[in-house]
Amino acid sequence: MENIKTANVEQIIARLAEIQTEMDKDDADLDALNTEADELLARKAELKSEAEEKELKRSALLNRLNEGTVVANPVSPKKEDDDMLERKAFMDYVISGKTPEAGVLQRADAAGVSSNLGVLIPNHVQQEIIQEVKKIHGRLYGKVKHLNLPGGVEYPIGSFEATFKRITETTVSDRQNPGGITGSIIFKYNIGEIRLSRTLLQTVLSVPTFEAELAKVIAEGYVKAMDEEILTGDPTKQQLEGILTKTGIKTIEINEDEMKDWKTFQKKIMAKLPLGMKNKPYEYIMSNGTFEGNIMTLADDNNRPVYTETVNPVDGWVDARIKGHGVTLVEPELLPDFDTAAAGKVFAVLWVPGEAYAINSNMQFSTVRYMDHEKNEEVTKALVINDGKVLRPDLIYQIKKVAKPTTGA
Repeated sequence: MENIKTANVEQIIARLAEIQTEMDKDDADLDALNTEADELLARKAELKSEAEEKELKRSALLNRLNEGTVVANPVSPKKEDDDMLERKAFMDYVISGKTPEAGVLQRADAAGVSSNLGVLIPNHVQQEIIQEVKKIHGRLYGKVKHLNLPGGVEYPIGSFEATFKRITETTVSDRQNPGGITGSIIFKYNIGEIRLSRTLLQTVLSVPTFEAELAKVIAEGYVKAMDEEILTGDPTKQQLEGILTKTGIKTIEINEDEMKDWKTFQKKIMAKLPLGMKNKPYEYIMSNGTFEGNIMTLADDNNRPVYTETVNPVDGWVDARIKGHGVTLVEPELLPDFDTAAAGKVFAVLWVPGEAYAINSNMQFSTVRYMDHEKNEEVTKALVINDGKVLRPDLIYQIKKVAKPTTGA
């Protein structure tokens, strides 16, 4: 764009959309595009500020003109009333399909965000969804790093970490960048959907009850999908990057005999781990069948189990550990049980979740209704934009089952 300083909102939005297309080209000048995007977004924020200031002046002038006809003790609309009107309009849209008035609950256009993503869920409900997500936690989702960064921008992996350095009166610390952590990642704008039960939502009458039920349904569906995609996601299908489908992840191989002896099991695991990872809070991921059938049968020379298992009395979750390190239990559809896994199959993962993986999302959900003509029914679904990437492959190991070595006669 030739003159950003005089551009209007429509021109800015159009150019941002062009930048999103251009950045995917092989010969794209990402530095120049990034600089231009920053200038465009700054100009857009400036226009918004000017519009808000103009609206305040218009409102103040209108109040002055109406001073002679003001009704005694006027009741000015409360912010809570406006909020409730918005929440009620959203409830009517989800349950009956009544379209909100123009300008209400519409998703704003932005780079990488389409206004046709439906009706934006009100902020009050968004907060309920986020609280529900935190409450549900997610066996894997709650352990990884969470970011809220613009998509389509290349980020050096080292920028997510920092190192410690001593300084003196005459020297200062350099910009923090962990040594040895190289490479970069680009978070995409992947759209995920959560289908909502129309029958369930239509049985709810009050706005607060509707919002609580909707938040619970969306949070449960979202966290469950995130847990699955963190492990098995396929980016070619617009999913998160899965740590089982990511290439270049190192492996640890264990056969049936080695799995039965705690010393060999310990040696196979620890011998592979670099010292830097052994000093981090690494954890395991495996199926309940593997933990119950194989890990819980391991004991040291004094017949003491190498595992611990407690149950959280609040949520009923099992807190499983192997020699003090946490174990996240997942369904066998994600990681097969060791006993039934074929040779060459990954049956467990060893990782440092808070450093090895990140999910990027602003958690802004919206809803869309449409008619499924094949099933002759209306469908309501919640949409959210996010992406997930492996930050540190060096902090992830896939534990693979291998066949026992054969011996000659």
